[in-house]
Amino acid sequence: MAARRRSVIDEAETIAVPQPEEISPLVLAHELRSPLGAIQGLAGLIGTEAYGPLSDPRYREAARQIEDACRHMEALIADVVAASHREFGDDVLLEGEVDLSDLVASAQAWLQRDIVAAGVVVRARVSIQPVVVWGDARRLRQAVLNVLGNAVKYAPRGSRIAVEVGVSPEGVGITVVNDARAGDAISGGAGLGLYVTRRQMRLHGGELFLKRQPDGGVLVRLALPAARWVRGE
Repeated sequence: MAARRRSVIDEAETIAVPQPEEISPLVLAHELRSPLGAIQGLAGLIGTEAYGPLSDPRYREAARQIEDACRHMEALIADVVAASHREFGDDVLLEGEVDLSDLVASAQAWLQRDIVAAGVVVRARVSIQPVVVWGDARRLRQAVLNVLGNAVKYAPRGSRIAVEVGVSPEGVGITVVNDARAGDAISGGAGLGLYVTRRQMRLHGGELFLKRQPDGGVLVRLALPAARWVRGE
């Protein structure tokens, strides 16, 4: 299995991860204003009771959309903060045992509402036994959420996204693959999240790989060195 996975990665075309100087402030402002506009508009509907009395179920749906928009804003702001920390040398890792299988499961659960709304299918191949590495749980969780969240957000309806945790002689990591229908969707957006994710992996001595597959899909690999593997699989 590991040899086949390496073959697929080697045959694929590498996709560049945007660097901070390539991320336009105008693009970032657009990314932030989009969910903010949704918050303001939906809050206005509730505040003016535009649908009538507050007992109307459409208010609950408006409130749900406000919550989703706020989560989107929170994720964007977290990426901005993480990127800015580089300027202040914030490279300290709070390390301990981290179960990658649990990280994937919790990320999928956290994004479940977005997955349903996007109309995509996420299939995670996760070992029953924990796959444990030595690392910073918060940073690794952010990396997984960024990659999987990006895949869900930008993939067209009906797309399939596969997630796998694997161990090989070269190291341990998490692979996210979307099908050909999604094209470059997994690497879409302003690029800030992917930049932050690559930085988080490099702090662990690992790397973020983006590869275009022969069938047109895209593979993203969060790779950690073998030295960080503790147990599992």
